Amino acid sequence: MGCSSGLRLPAWAAAAPARGFPPPFPPPSDWRGRRMPLARRRCIAPSSSTPSAAPSRLQQEWVWDCRGGGFGGGRRDYAREMEVAVRVVQAACTLCQRVQASLLGAASASGSGGVHSKLDRSPVTVAVIFPSLPMPDWGVQAIVSWLLSDCFQDENISIVAEEDDQTLSSSEGAALLETVVAAVNGCLVEAPKYGLRSPAKELGAHDILEAIRKCNSTGGRKGRFWVLDPVDGTLGFVRGDQYAVALALIEDGEVVLGVLGCPNYPMKKEWLNYHQRYYRLMSKVSPPTSGSWHKGCVMYAHRGCGQAWMQPLVHDFGKLAWRNSREVRVSTVSDPASATFCEPVEKANTSHSFTAGLAHSVGLRKQPLRVYSMVKYAAIARGDAEIFMKFARAGYKEKIWDHAAGVLIIQEAGGVITDAGGRPLDFSRGVFLEGLDRGIIACSGPLLHHRILGSVDASWNSSTL
Repeated sequence: MGCSSGLRLPAWAAAAPARGFPPPFPPPSDWRGRRMPLARRRCIAPSSSTPSAAPSRLQQEWVWDCRGGGFGGGRRDYAREMEVAVRVVQAACTLCQRVQASLLGAASASGSGGVHSKLDRSPVTVAVIFPSLPMPDWGVQAIVSWLLSDCFQDENISIVAEEDDQTLSSSEGAALLETVVAAVNGCLVEAPKYGLRSPAKELGAHDILEAIRKCNSTGGRKGRFWVLDPVDGTLGFVRGDQYAVALALIEDGEVVLGVLGCPNYPMKKEWLNYHQRYYRLMSKVSPPTSGSWHKGCVMYAHRGCGQAWMQPLVHDFGKLAWRNSREVRVSTVSDPASATFCEPVEKANTSHSFTAGLAHSVGLRKQPLRVYSMVKYAAIARGDAEIFMKFARAGYKEKIWDHAAGVLIIQEAGGVITDAGGRPLDFSRGVFLEGLDRGIIACSGPLLHHRILGSVDASWNSSTL
């Protein structure tokens, strides 16, 4: 396992020190005293570290293992897929953090007063204002596509993802494509830090476009495909706030594993109430100690394990060590008066007024926690909130990449999530959540969930949705 000395890094990537992959450790207890998944396998690098060595796959003995998860009766073990997915999302988060830092720095230097008033949800808009910066959506999609294909070379990798290559392939997108290529290569050169393999040589524009084009699956009821949202919560990203990198694996219409990278999700619940720029300011005033887990995490779960886990970001923590993973569980709060509920920040595709009415009728007394992206799902899975409600306006259709990873993580952490009719979300009908009854309700437990379902039925006919 090695990286090519011939790869060209952008300045912000060249400054990042490369660290070796840590050795395996015995399975420790987590923060509640439970035993973590047994480390029955570990990642072994190829004997040759020469960049020009034949591009054979890494010899993998997988570290992550779900024991006692009820996978008897012939159901397959997804340890290999899970570990690759976590490592790939870790790498993708690094690219996003670097681009976000560059974006906020450029906005500050331009005297625009930040990006709040000038940028909408479109990565193209960001590219027009700051043309020298790589956009993370395409870069993350290219990285995830290339790394998954490299790790599973003998398999037909099928990926459903949000972005296409139309903008980058146009004559007007040549400069933007160049920045994306540089960003992707700058990230892939550090792949060994995550236990993955770097390309033998620098990827060109054609390679990047091909990687993005591979993400052209339309999903469906049969077969196996990955689902990727490269940057969920683009508006949060460009505003320097919460966003997520979401990757899930669906097999025969069922989500079997989910990984959610939340680069700005603070380790202390209280920080969710503040805009991320305030957290960054306070971190400068009182810097965290080196190697401490102070911000950002990757959460992951495997269907049937009855457990969900999180680990610190390699970009923040300095190394990928599975011993740093912690089990997460939903909150035990069942009294609506003590519950915290989340909803989207944006009003474009949800009704704040309807959820406010529901909250009042159910007995919720706290102000809503408005958070960008699937970080809302992470908050419920980790016990930082108890309820998420979203009721889309007429004509809006939910996409599977906006929910697949988060839904599974909540379920395995002990939560309940359905549509407003109490039915499971259906990920088997293409790129949209077809057949969705009115909206989505996620709760930390069945008591809160039952009360909200009843309130929806009682209030729906009087709503304007």
